[in-house]
Amino acid sequence: MTQDADPAQRFRNLAAGYTDSIRVTDFKANVALVFVAIMLGPVVGARDKYPPYLPLPLVLLPVIIIFLCLLICLYPRYPREGREHFLISPRARVADFPLREDAGAELGELRLRCAVLSRILWWKTLFLEISLGLSMLALVVGGLLVLVVSLRGA
Repeated sequence: MTQDADPAQRFRNLAAGYTDSIRVTDFKANVALVFVAIMLGPVVGARDKYPPYLPLPLVLLPVIIIFLCLLICLYPRYPREGREHFLISPRARVADFPLREDAGAELGELRLRCAVLSRILWWKTLFLEISLGLSMLALVVGGLLVLVVSLRGA
């Protein structure tokens, strides 16, 4: 494996990859959030057809947890560490972003940015996986309950 001529370029490419992955995760969470919101109406609308041992709050619990996990996944995270290099301001000026001549300082900032983006992506992926796993589990449990109710009624 060959070494890069510019080690900073490696971290720039890595930060760009993390940023793209965060955008993809946000897109997935947005799409899933829309479908969960659409799914909520029929779940509440069919409340009179649920068996008496299944109250509406218990039926809505997985949907609400999925919804909250997706909202947490979409919540923007701004890092605490490296905040002096990661300015977030409604009135940012060019002077707020000084040009660094020191290659070592730039490399340190790029490594810090990669670490921050890695943590953001990890949390977003965790909550997205929790919400999608819980939705699959809720579908299986709902299907089993429908099967049990239909077998008892037959």
